[in-house]
Amino acid sequence: MLKFGIRVSTEVTYGKGHFMRCLSIRKYIKGNIIWFFDKKSDAMKKNIPMKDKIIYENDSSKNINLKKYILNKEIDGLLIDNSAINIEEIRGLDRKIPIAALIDTDNKIKVNIVICPQPINIKNIIGIKYLCGPKYAPIENSDKSHKKNIDYSNLLVSFGSYDSKGITLNAIEAIKNLIKNKGYRFSVIVTLGKDSPILMKVRAAIKNVSSFKLIVDTNNMEKIYSKCSIAIGAPGLSHLERMYYGMASLLISQNIIHEPLVNKWVSLGAAFKAENSILSIEKNLQKLLDNDSLSKSIISKGKTLVDGKGASRIANEINKLVILR
Repeated sequence: MLKFGIRVSTEVTYGKGHFMRCLSIRKYIKGNIIWFFDKKSDAMKKNIPMKDKIIYENDSSKNINLKKYILNKEIDGLLIDNSAINIEEIRGLDRKIPIAALIDTDNKIKVNIVICPQPINIKNIIGIKYLCGPKYAPIENSDKSHKKNIDYSNLLVSFGSYDSKGITLNAIEAIKNLIKNKGYRFSVIVTLGKDSPILMKVRAAIKNVSSFKLIVDTNNMEKIYSKCSIAIGAPGLSHLERMYYGMASLLISQNIIHEPLVNKWVSLGAAFKAENSILSIEKNLQKLLDNDSLSKSIISKGKTLVDGKGASRIANEINKLVILR
């Protein structure tokens, strides 16, 4: 039986997106799985199958144990999804075993397979296989992804589990303004992780406001997606999930990497955008809410781009590569 390694970002500051998309791909990879985590994380550990093995590195940028496993031929292939990884750490290791890497930027990385589910142009390097675009969105698929009705009064505010920038707070205030000053009636779900530095501020911001419900460390985003039609969030894995589940997203960048992604999704007609300010969020959310044809167009485009089969497509290519090697 083949042994396959997965090196993934698991520190809370990176959120759960890296881990969740690896978990989606893992379900279709043939062989025994060994995970290489940054450090102990009970929240993520409980999601992996009991038969899988976990090896811990000292921190997010270290790969000492991983390199030992590769050099000792204790794994037959590797998937990397770690934004903190030092490229020099893995240079040349693709000659030892097949390596696939998940990325979200146009950075050049020399491995056997480069996977980028974002709609960006990557300059190809000869000899590398590229799996790029929303067709390769590594998300959980579900037969419950298509809603029968669109309800614009059900909103979701979701900027990952950490949200160190505090964009969630601006979104909450913008929605409260629309309720107070414009007469909108909403049912709002806000998601965060228990380790978020803004968790207490969010609790205070929605205290005694019946329109809002805070959900901390949810393990069932599918249930939340099924209830909402409009989301305010960032352009990461969650946006790909929201497209699949038939939601129109108002995107706000959390960092410099997100900025070109937001603009690209908007140009594709798969999202609307706002800046990270209460006024911008309020103004653009109102535009999205008041323009039924725009919202429906975004929802329709998202369903076209993300079909829920990306994880299996990625795994099939990885399986072929490992078996052929």
